[in-house]
Amino acid sequence: MKTLHVLALVLVTVATATCLLLGTIGWVAVGFGVLTECTNSYSCSATSCSPCARSGLWINAGGLAQLLLAATGVGVLIRGLPTRRTGRVASAGALLLVSSVLIVVGTTWQAEHSYCQPGSSGYRNSYCSTSDREAG
Repeated sequence: MKTLHVLALVLVTVATATCLLLGTIGWVAVGFGVLTECTNSYSCSATSCSPCARSGLWINAGGLAQLLLAATGVGVLIRGLPTRRTGRVASAGALLLVSSVLIVVGTTWQAEHSYCQPGSSGYRNSYCSTSDREAG
């Protein structure tokens, strides 16, 4: 029984570390990648035009959500250490890990697609309009 409890705590620790990693280094990497493409397509920064600003907000929301999940993971570890509720601790770890992956995928997708808006300035020269022509 003790081994299962240790494994559950390891799962929560890995999930918390994943959230922390995605909320810091992952946030920078996603921001660099998505916002570079947006600024190249629209010749503006995340603060100077609407499409890139919207992308920046999605990226920041994803980073903050990851850090909130990491804080939740720390709370689960603190509460889970003295107890023997192995099932609950393991479930919390799995939920944190799945939530972390869904948040990074969802907010990155939203950030990438928030600046591909037909009719906005720079759209005709962006990769967005090129992909529309290839699809059509």
